[in-house]
Amino acid sequence: MVKKERQSNIELLRILAIMGVIVLHYNNPVMGGGIKYVREGSVNFYVLYVLESIFACGVDLFMLISGYFMFKSRKRNIWRPIELIVQVMIFREVIYLVKVLFHVIPFSIKTAVTTLIPGNYFVILYCVVFLLSPFINILIEKLTAKNLRMLVLLSMLLFSIIPTIVDVLGELRGEQFVGLSTVGMYGSQWGYSIVNFLLMYLIGAYMKKDYSKLTELSNVKMIVVLIVDIVLLVIWARVNDKIGYFTERTAWEYCNPLIIFEAAIVFILFNRINLGVNKVINLLSEGVFTVFLLHQIFIPYLHIEKFVKGNALIMLIHVIGCMVGLYFLCWCVHKIYNLITNPIFKRLSSKHEIMLEVES
Repeated sequence: MVKKERQSNIELLRILAIMGVIVLHYNNPVMGGGIKYVREGSVNFYVLYVLESIFACGVDLFMLISGYFMFKSRKRNIWRPIELIVQVMIFREVIYLVKVLFHVIPFSIKTAVTTLIPGNYFVILYCVVFLLSPFINILIEKLTAKNLRMLVLLSMLLFSIIPTIVDVLGELRGEQFVGLSTVGMYGSQWGYSIVNFLLMYLIGAYMKKDYSKLTELSNVKMIVVLIVDIVLLVIWARVNDKIGYFTERTAWEYCNPLIIFEAAIVFILFNRINLGVNKVINLLSEGVFTVFLLHQIFIPYLHIEKFVKGNALIMLIHVIGCMVGLYFLCWCVHKIYNLITNPIFKRLSSKHEIMLEVES
C-alpha cells in the first residue's frame, strides 16, 4: 500500500506549534524564567505576554489535528504508542546519564531505575486518546451533523467554560473551590487532563465531518477575530497578575475557551493554505516529537534572564533564534535516534503485528 503524503500546510503548523511550546518554556518561571525575570510593564514584558498568548494553544492544536486526521480510521497499530513511550524512557535515561557524566548530579542506582518510568503527561494522555479514538470515531460517525454540533457545544460548556469560570472564581476568592468543577474535584487541572485532550480530539473530528460550516468567514475576518482573541488573552493575563493566581493564570489554561477558540481559528487558517506536498517541510516535521521531549534540557543554558532585561528587539531575535536553533538541534538528534531504533521497531512490528480494529 502506498503511504499517503502528509499535508505540508498542517506539517508546517505542527512545526510552528512545537516552536511555540519552546516559547512557553522560555517564558515559564520554573524552566526559562522569561516572565519571572522581565521587568513588569516594560516593552519586553508585553512582548512576552503577547507571545505567550499566541502560542498557548500549541498543545491543544496537536490534539485537534489528531482528531481531524484520525477521525475516519477504525484501526490502530499498538506499536505506535509503544514506540512513543519507549522513546520517552530512552531519552529520560540518556539525559540522566549525561548529567551524571558531567557531574551535574550524583549517580544513584535507585534514580537510574526510576528515571526509566515514562512520566510525561502529554505522551500518556495522547496514548490514551489514541487507543480510545476508534471507539469515539464510531460514535461521532453515527451522529447527525446537528447532534454532533450539540455534543461539541455541550462539551465546550461542561469541560471548558464552566471549569474556567470555577478557576476564575477561585482566583477571586483567593482559594480553590473544591468539588465545584465539572472536570475533577480539584478543578480543571489547567487543561492538563484527559478531558481536555478528548475535547480537542472531538473538535478536530467535528471539523473534519462538518467542515463546510467553518468556511463562511473570510481569511481577513478570521485574522481579525484571532487578533482580538489574543488581545483579550493578554488583558486577561494582566488581570490575573492583579487579582492573583494559584499555579498558572486562567488566561493561559489549555481548557480556557479563548485558547481553544484560538487553536480552532489557527487550524482553519492553515488548513486553507495550499502548499501541496513540500518534502522539506515534511522532512523537518518528522522531528516534532523529539523536539518536544528534548528541548527542555537546553532551556537553562540560553541566558534568558540577560536577554529579557535588555533591548526588546534583541530579545525578540533571541526568542526566534532559540525556537529555530533548538528545533534543528533536536531534529538532528531525532535523525540519529531513528537511524538506530527504526530497524529494531520495524523488525519487531513485522514479526509481531499488534492491531486494534473496531467494527462499526
